[in-house]
Amino acid sequence: MKLKKSGKRIPLSLCLVFLGGIACDLGAGTVVGGEGASSGGKNACSIEDADDGDDQTVVRDGRGGYIYTYVDSSGSSLSPPPNGFKAASGGAQNTSGALRFEGQLASSGEVYAGVGFSFTEPKSIHDISRYSGLSFMAKHGPDSTTNVRLKLPDINTDPDGKQCTEECYNDFGVDFSVTSEWTRYTINFADLRQEEGWGQPRPPGLDITKVYGIQWQVVSPGAKYDIWIDEIEFLGCE
Repeated sequence: MKLKKSGKRIPLSLCLVFLGGIACDLGAGTVVGGEGASSGGKNACSIEDADDGDDQTVVRDGRGGYIYTYVDSSGSSLSPPPNGFKAASGGAQNTSGALRFEGQLASSGEVYAGVGFSFTEPKSIHDISRYSGLSFMAKHGPDSTTNVRLKLPDINTDPDGKQCTEECYNDFGVDFSVTSEWTRYTINFADLRQEEGWGQPRPPGLDITKVYGIQWQVVSPGAKYDIWIDEIEFLGCE
């Protein structure tokens, strides 16, 4: 799996803590969280729940890509290491597993670390236009940063799409905050935005017919991070 290199970054927006279904308007999309809410288990909407313990997402509707982690070259630490993903024990709603990435970001330089997956293997664009958005559960471990960015690389922002020029990787996404308790986050594709001030091209929105996958990333210099993700599903499927 080819690792992702970050482009220029701007500070993450801070989001209100999500409890009881309170919405948080970030100016870069709306994220709604509901504490403890989950459909649980594999269903027609399921993308990945990590309960089988392997590094492949749920095989369905032409999907079945592999999970990976990635990290900068500025000295940040990361576990599990790139190309060595293993699901963590203990998922949301007492399920058996979850996606987890942890470590500490370097204090200076271009810093980032994350976990993600491609929708297909080998990696290729995938049409997700039949869906309206994403839903997933997330939390952080002790002493972790709370600032996370959800990103969806598409044909315009991933270099494999051969559309971006000098500045790739400014994927459409949204910044949000996690808490120490499992919380469900619901995000509409129409609300995803690129970060301001960098990246070429800058299309009006995510190309939902040509998306490569999903990533969760942290970028706060010097921060310890321990981020858990589980029960990843599409919205609007039948």
